[in-house]
Amino acid sequence: MEKSIRTLLDKLGKKGFDTERKVNAIDMQVAYDSGLADELGGILALQKAIKSHSTYAFLMGGADQKPEKKEVKRNADDDRSTGTGVQTETYETGGY
Repeated sequence: MEKSIRTLLDKLGKKGFDTERKVNAIDMQVAYDSGLADELGGILALQKAIKSHSTYAFLMGGADQKPEKKEVKRNADDDRSTGTGVQTETYETGGY
């Protein structure tokens, strides 16, 4: 875990922001009133990670690969109902 993230979490914990719900409730005025104005960028990044269910990745400095889109060609034999020849469809790969 990066030192800056550990420092942010320590400061948040000492100020009473010890749950995800409490962290998500922090806005700029609350951060300023709590003496956390310098950590606003880190707070916003943590809030984004919580909302996207990637808190562990945030803490560990990691990220999942984004799925890439690929086109697949099918023959008319694969879908006899349309009778239009070759068709393409787009799908997303897992990215895990």
